[in-house]
Amino acid sequence: MARSERAVVARDLFVGASNVVTATLIAYSLDGPTAWPLGAVAVAFGSVLFAAVDRSAAGTWGLTVGLSGSIVAFAAVLWWLGPGTPLAVLPPLLFGLGIGTAANRLLFGVVYPLPEACLRRENLT
Repeated sequence: MARSERAVVARDLFVGASNVVTATLIAYSLDGPTAWPLGAVAVAFGSVLFAAVDRSAAGTWGLTVGLSGSIVAFAAVLWWLGPGTPLAVLPPLLFGLGIGTAANRLLFGVVYPLPEACLRRENLT
């Protein structure tokens, strides 16, 4: 693996780990209950979302708008499914997105090579 590809893998693993740490810190600072069972749904959502982003030919702006919209819509669904305030679904959402990002990058970046669309977007081809 080239140095530039390792940088992409390291960055995405860092983003995933920081999401998990942030989710944990937010969960322990909330007064009410956290909807942790929804975290499993969020992990599946995050894995599928970031696998799709890796293979997308859309530009940076299109991916940014698509990711933001998907995450906000999914947060609304989690809030509808989960009990309590909107903040109660933030930890499982961040946890799922972090695990999904890290799992996708471990699978496609460490075990298998980075997808071609990701390489093109990162100007590595």
